[in-house]
Parts: sequence; C-alpha cells; structure tokens
Amino acid sequence: MLNVRPIRVESLGEKLAGELRRRIIVGDVPASTRLVEEELAESFRVSRGPVRDAIRILRAEGLVTGTGRNVVTRSLSTADIDELMALRESFELLAVERAIDTNLGDLTGRLAAALVEMDTAAADRDATAFTTADIRFHSSFFEAAGLTRLDVLWNQFRPTIEGLLHASGKQMDDLAPSAGEHHDLAALIAAGKVTDVKNELHRHLRKTRSRLQAAVSPPPSQRKSDL
Repeated sequence: MLNVRPIRVESLGEKLAGELRRRIIVGDVPASTRLVEEELAESFRVSRGPVRDAIRILRAEGLVTGTGRNVVTRSLSTADIDELMALRESFELLAVERAIDTNLGDLTGRLAAALVEMDTAAADRDATAFTTADIRFHSSFFEAAGLTRLDVLWNQFRPTIEGLLHASGKQMDDLAPSAGEHHDLAALIAAGKVTDVKNELHRHLRKTRSRLQAAVSPPPSQRKSDL
C-alpha cells in the first residue's frame, strides 16, 4: 500500500472563512464591522450552519470577537503579527531540524518543486501564485518532519499567515529577491548545515515579519459598518 496522506476536502464553512479572512486582512471589511449570520448566509447563498462554522474558525484565529448578534471583526495589530511570527519561527525551526535529520531527501524534493513554482511566479510577476509557492516551501518542513502534533499547530496558524502574505505580496514590485532567499535557504538545507539553516531562517522570517507589519494599515478610526 502506498504511504500517502489522505486528501482533505475543505468544508463549506472553511471556504467561507477563507473568503472572510481575506477581506478582513486586506481591509475590505474594516475593523469593528458587525457580522450578522442571517445577512452573511443570504449574501453567500448558504445556510447559517457554514456561517457559524466560519465565524468559529475566525474567532479562533483572533479575527473576530464577540458572540451571537454581537460578533465584530478586528484588525491584526503589530503585536498580533509579532506573536504569529514568533510562533511560526519556533515551529519552523523545530520542523526543519527534524526534517534534515530524519528525512532530508524527501525535504529537498519538496523544496525543489516549490522553488520551480516560485521562480515561474516571479518571472510572471504573479504575486498570488508566488505566495502560494512560498507557503508550499515552508509547509514542506512540516510535511517532511512527520511530527503530527507540530503539523496540527502549523495548520492552525497557516491560514492567517497565508492571508497576510497574500496581502503583503501584492505590494512587492520585484519577487525575484525573495525567490533568491528561498533558493539560498534550500541550498543550506540540502547541505545539511543545520546551524546555518537556523540562522538564515531566523533572518528570513524577521524580514518577513517587517514586511507583514508594513502591509497592515492601522484601523481607520474604527468606523463601524455591517457587511
């Protein structure tokens, strides 16, 4: 029997959460916007069940607060991004070290595939495709590490991080330097230089954190509106 992971089918609630997450992060839905189940269900032409699931997911991610008819959106502050990136770095450092030690061949193969996508996106100046490849690159650490609980933790924070990366990626005029950084990191990983990998990953993620913070504009006077 092939040793493969089962294909995960995204639920309707998760799809709805993804769309709302994107709108909240890029500012299309301002902070303090009230989310009303009935109105969301009507707007997206779904039942209220998926809407409740979406709100639950976004509440766990810190993008909405409140309960019942008092659910409102909240913007991500620089402190939120600091926390997310600190957690991300601790997870990635553990995952990449484990993957290098136990599954280097699989890891380098996954990274090579992500880099092909990244280079193509950079050449096409396609920020959306580039961010998708970027996330695939970093997710490879967790996939190759084979640590189930760590993989669960990464997937809990991954959607918000990915949304932030998509928002900031659209502001990047030249994607090639970022692609080059990932090539450098992949080369260090292939050489098995764990200490150098950790140092480079730390530098790379600090730079990413600064970019994400710059992409998140301050809440515009906390004006309220309904979605």
